[in-house]
Amino acid sequence: MIARPWPSRREPAKLHAVTPSRFPSTTALIIALLLAPTGLAAQAISPPPSITMENAAAERVRAKDIRDAAERRFQADKADCNTRLIAIGCMTAAQERRAEAVREAEAIRKESHRVEREARQARIAEKEAKRTAREEEDESGHATAAASHREKEARRAAERERRQAEEQAKLESRRGKLAAEREAKLRKIEENRREDARRAAAAPENARKRVERERKHAEKARKIDQRQRDYAEKLKRREAENAAEEARRATAAAKQ
Repeated sequence: MIARPWPSRREPAKLHAVTPSRFPSTTALIIALLLAPTGLAAQAISPPPSITMENAAAERVRAKDIRDAAERRFQADKADCNTRLIAIGCMTAAQERRAEAVREAEAIRKESHRVEREARQARIAEKEAKRTAREEEDESGHATAAASHREKEARRAAERERRQAEEQAKLESRRGKLAAEREAKLRKIEENRREDARRAAAAPENARKRVERERKHAEKARKIDQRQRDYAEKLKRREAENAAEEARRATAAAKQ
């Protein structure tokens, strides 16, 4: 039999140094190491934090930091696993930790992009809604202006028709009035002619009556003149009396 060399202090502990009385069997240890990464993989990824349009850019930077930190840790874990005697499950756990961090960073990145995309879509939709509202307002304004213009034109046409009807009515009235005046003048001429004939027949009597009328008219005019002179005298006396009364009142008031 070949004798085995005694292990140095720097060498990792070998399996032959393990005794069944102090440690579990090799099969049980392997099973435990194989179950360890499964537990890590079964852990749920924490949901991404609340991301808004204001912090989306910062969250993307944080996601990159998480990814870079996961890569650095993976490289450290990989180096650590290479130093172990039994590395079964060590690399799997390291890969699961890196994958979990990468999934978290990717979820944050996607959520930040989704928030920014929805914000851009909301801004575009808002601009489109404003543009549509302006177009509808412009169309409504044009329709209102056209309706107002048509209404004004209708009122103007109605006013023109009314004025034309009034002018036509006035013209017809003037024509009727001129015809009536012409007819009246003809009747008046005929009446005057008959009156002249009658006067000519009754000229002597009319002359006497005219003299009598003139005399009565002169008498009446004289009486009217006399009444006017009397009334003027009466007014003068009344004005003089009023003036004297005013003077008396003024004197009495001055004495008081």
